[in-house]
Amino acid sequence: MSATATVPAGPALARAAHHWGADLPDWVAALAVACDAAGSQAGTAARVGYSGAVVSQVLKRDYRGSYDAVEAAVRARIMGATVDCPVLGQILLEDCHNYQRAAGTGARESTLQVRLARACPACPQRRA
Repeated sequence: MSATATVPAGPALARAAHHWGADLPDWVAALAVACDAAGSQAGTAARVGYSGAVVSQVLKRDYRGSYDAVEAAVRARIMGATVDCPVLGQILLEDCHNYQRAAGTGARESTLQVRLARACPACPQRRA
């Protein structure tokens, strides 16, 4: 939680800290800080690709879905995480996810798209 030490605790961060206690992961703290900065959970939820209800449940440590999937979205879209791509080198995790979605979808694919389509399925960063 050290990344949020200089940020005044808003209601979302306070709620997350209350429900997670000492186990509060950095990505949940970042999600809460983003909610507080945006002034709403709905805006932040849309940014990470989930509903406001999911964000609320994660902050309250009451989510029944995959925390790993939400974590990946938060790290990609809020925290700006990077990964080592076997084709492109160091890239943003969000770009990695976008490339995975686009791999093999075009009728006329570029050489880069073909290389990604071949590499993505075996990549350790591959999303289910």
